[in-house]
Amino acid sequence: MVSSSPESAPTAIPAKILVVDDFPENRMALRAILSSPDYHIVEASSGAEALLRLLEEDFAVLLIDVVMPDMSGFELAAAIKEREKTAAVPILFLTGQATDVDLVYKGYRVGAVDYLIKPLVPEMVRAKVAVFAQLFREKKRNEQQTELLLEAERNENEFRLIKLQLASERRYRTLAQAVPHIVWTARPDGAVDYFNQRWFEYTGRSVEQAAGSWLGILHADDLARCRTDWENAMRSGEMFQTECRLRRSSDGAFRWHLCRAVPERSPTGQILSWVGTFTDIEDQKRAQAIQAEFKGTLDAEPDAVIIFEPRKWRILYVNHGASVLLGYSRDELLRMGPADFMAEHDGIGFQEVLAPLVEGSQPHILLETKFRRRDPLAVPIDVSVQLIRIGVDRIVSIARDITERKRTQLERELLYREAVDAIRARDEFLSVASHELRTPLSALQLQIQMLLQPPRRSPQAILSREQMKPKLEMAYKQIQRLTGLIEELMDVSRITAGRLRLELEEIDLSAVVRDVVGRLGEEASRTQSHLEVSAVTPVVGMWDRIRVDQVVTNLLTNAFKFGGGKPIEITVEEKGPIGRLVVADHGIGIAPQDVERIFHRYEQAISARAVGGLGLGLYIARQIVEAHSGTIRVDSQPGAGSTFIVDLPKKATSSEGAACTEGRRSDPDLKLRRTSGVPLAVGDKV
Repeated sequence: MVSSSPESAPTAIPAKILVVDDFPENRMALRAILSSPDYHIVEASSGAEALLRLLEEDFAVLLIDVVMPDMSGFELAAAIKEREKTAAVPILFLTGQATDVDLVYKGYRVGAVDYLIKPLVPEMVRAKVAVFAQLFREKKRNEQQTELLLEAERNENEFRLIKLQLASERRYRTLAQAVPHIVWTARPDGAVDYFNQRWFEYTGRSVEQAAGSWLGILHADDLARCRTDWENAMRSGEMFQTECRLRRSSDGAFRWHLCRAVPERSPTGQILSWVGTFTDIEDQKRAQAIQAEFKGTLDAEPDAVIIFEPRKWRILYVNHGASVLLGYSRDELLRMGPADFMAEHDGIGFQEVLAPLVEGSQPHILLETKFRRRDPLAVPIDVSVQLIRIGVDRIVSIARDITERKRTQLERELLYREAVDAIRARDEFLSVASHELRTPLSALQLQIQMLLQPPRRSPQAILSREQMKPKLEMAYKQIQRLTGLIEELMDVSRITAGRLRLELEEIDLSAVVRDVVGRLGEEASRTQSHLEVSAVTPVVGMWDRIRVDQVVTNLLTNAFKFGGGKPIEITVEEKGPIGRLVVADHGIGIAPQDVERIFHRYEQAISARAVGGLGLGLYIARQIVEAHSGTIRVDSQPGAGSTFIVDLPKKATSSEGAACTEGRRSDPDLKLRRTSGVPLAVGDKV
């Protein structure tokens, strides 16, 4: 709310006073106290309204109530002091709590110059306000006087400027005659009012023949474009620039020129005239054409071509191959330096590498390094760098991506290492296999010799059935062991050749486990292993019975070998669509780095010579499980035993069904093995 001053015109500049109080009666009391032609009272009922008033007007003093509902007087004062425009306005706080010293100090901290205590004393209010009002008026008078002085100074400067402009124009005309370019000036409407001497020498035309325009000597193919661009520049007031061909009078030849014109403006921005030039760029255009042809040849080059100058190492040119190699656009590369994408050299290091080239001690340098792409991948490259001295020194580098070459080289190295490892594994396997095969053969040979040789005490006696049975049983066990070793080798051969076939049928995994446990009871007793079987509930799925039997046998044999003498738990359970087999022992365990390796061919966690076996049992088990679209994994820590977990889908997949059908057609020896009664794995040598 604003209260107007009295109708009689004040003799002094009215001082605006902002009264901020949420109670109308308080604002009315202050307006009555300060009612005078010397003051212009503006009221605000809240801090927000007061801030709006301060944005619109300048005030001599602010009278602010300390206690207001939405924004206190202190908060309002802090906001006022934050603005540069209002920070210097004096603030008088209105309060009825003058005895609170902390409150008074807070007011001074936020920028108050004094307090008015309620109830207000009119004489005190008028006296304090009068001081700030007088300061406000003196400030305004000083500003007016300053403005008058500035105006006088501006007038004097304009007069001096006119004199300088006249002198400058004379110097300008003299300079225009001296330059080798065509110089012209035109009025705001484009009519030419001046040509320098170079115009007449080049065109052979007089001022009258030019008819106030330079368009008459342009090549016909350039005329329409230049006229349109010139008219657009005059309308917009922007700089005019174009390239066009001008006819030379001496031989009638048209030569390329760069035409440029800029507007001369008054202090108010009005265009006073145009100043233009024509610069002969014929030789430059020809050089550009040659350069464009050269760059076109470089752009067709698939390798990255980068040209830079050797002093500041600034890139001057890159071809399309460089953009493809580094992943940056040409404009981005032209703003970079070689060190920005050198992965193995910083700026100083790169300069040191090329120092022999710059010094002239080497004609070119071949370098194998890496470029850092935008990806940011580091790309291996071969770089050929050469210094060219034509006018100015330029360094030309041609970089070729050798990623494929490096990959091929790495693949060769990997294949070589794999071949070496394979030969080592083969030799070790042959050594172990010969030992494993020789052991049952030697035992078998001994038993047969004992059967063939008569007892020494009675050479004519014949061994009784009871005497022959243990020897024959021992011989049969060695035959079983030898057959198992051969079957393992045959399984590996089938797996390697991709001929591992399945004959799927509905079987109970729990029943298979119980059969294997019963068959391996003697082996469990020999290794003093106590078997705890949890396979009561049937777990039925479409699996190959013999192959699943082989998996269970190999896992139990492995547990006997590395966990013998301690309990072994076998668990069969159903997990939704999955049948799960868990074999846990409490033996020596497996080191983390060997967990994956034990499922490879001919691999064991410890030396094969120490524990025996061909190192094929877990490999064959994994291949069989994966052929059923299942998984096998092991959880183990050294010294804490091992837990093998096999998950088999209960329903056959399409690939398993195909394998089943194919197996019935193409693997006739499989049925022979199923009915031979010979186990598929050797119990003590997995």
